[in-house]
Amino acid sequence: MIEFISIERIFSLSCFEGLRLLQKHKIQQPTLSIQDLISYVEKVEIDAPSFDLEASAHLSILVGHYQELDDQLFYQTCISAVLQQREPSWAKAMKSGRERFTKELSSDAKAVFSAAGLMVNRPSREIVSWWDSISGHARYVFGRESMRQAREAELLTIKEEIKRLKTIGINEEPKWPGLDDNFAGYDVLTYDLGDVGLVNRLIEVKSTIASPPRFIVSRNEWQVAKQSGSAYSFHIWDMRKSPPRLHVYSVADVELHIPVDQGNGWWKSAEIRLS
Repeated sequence: MIEFISIERIFSLSCFEGLRLLQKHKIQQPTLSIQDLISYVEKVEIDAPSFDLEASAHLSILVGHYQELDDQLFYQTCISAVLQQREPSWAKAMKSGRERFTKELSSDAKAVFSAAGLMVNRPSREIVSWWDSISGHARYVFGRESMRQAREAELLTIKEEIKRLKTIGINEEPKWPGLDDNFAGYDVLTYDLGDVGLVNRLIEVKSTIASPPRFIVSRNEWQVAKQSGSAYSFHIWDMRKSPPRLHVYSVADVELHIPVDQGNGWWKSAEIRLS
């Protein structure tokens, strides 16, 4: 049984080179289990102690197959397997570009990318293609995490509204149009007491982990907000807090920070910082 191995141990030269050593002996000893293979290598290879063979065994599971590859292609294959299957938190920064991303790496991780030939000043077309492919996966991971956070914030607002409606004696439950229609212009439909019955309230929910906290308003959201007036509000959840902290803004509050179209300029979204 291979224990869970931290990403720091996997993403190191000692792990990658250890895998190469295990793969060499696996060809010669194909019937050995992974643990028996490690024990065998430790007996027959004098430099075995310099490798993290337990981490190498975990890496072999991620890679999933053995191919005769040159040094750089071997490293590139291993890196791709780790990034796509373990999705280390720092991988999301790859969408920011190679130089900015690598500044955030540990010395061990930088050495791995360098050994893979991925840090040369004038990369080949194949290296550029590799970076583009992996960066695309990083953008997917980042988008998935952002969506998870957004849905969590929407559920927090629904929970708050269920509590509020009960407090004021409304038996209806809030609806969640944001789950079904990304172009509705709001995420939660809730209610309030009017002069002659219930009135609708529209809530656009945002989440942020930025410092200082900020959120994005799209043109479509703003058009719906302007049309709805006082029936519309923004719920901004600061997800850095535990529990998350809610900030509520009216249309009038947000309008102070909305840009205007000028000449041939036409705004599509606006970033607004919380005061």
